[in-house]
Amino acid sequence: MSGPVTAGFWRRFSAYVLDCMVGMSAWLLCSMWLVIGLWALDSPPNDLLDVLLVLLAMVGLALTLHIAYHVVLVGGCGQTLGKMALGITVIARDGGIPGYGRAALRCLGGFLSVATFGLGYMGIVFTEERRGLADLLAGTRVVEASPAPMGATPPVPQEPRLLGV
Repeated sequence: MSGPVTAGFWRRFSAYVLDCMVGMSAWLLCSMWLVIGLWALDSPPNDLLDVLLVLLAMVGLALTLHIAYHVVLVGGCGQTLGKMALGITVIARDGGIPGYGRAALRCLGGFLSVATFGLGYMGIVFTEERRGLADLLAGTRVVEASPAPMGATPPVPQEPRLLGV
């Protein structure tokens, strides 16, 4: 029996796009309520400083939501919602769930990959194991999720038979 199969580039990219859509939706909803709440407590922004403070709060909210989303989901179950939808999972070196520490390192590696204008993602394209900077930093791999074992399916019910027939 062979080990886990490494997830391909396009499945990972599609999961990334789905995660971006989920994150953007959550950020827009939370930002809307943040702005409504701030304007309910005070009047709309009067000067440039007020606008900058609201924008800074929205950026802080985006970073907080991003880190919480990735660290909690990858650390807890090895998958974000996009990865779940496409049947891929993040595993540690031992094949188990990465845990919150590795997930936080992986999130930091993602930020570093973006900060280097995508150079950290080149490993996903050009290496056999498809490990980018985030995976190398955290000691993780993205693999295809294994289906449930054959014995896990419930047995097919049989027709009831009458006694003596």
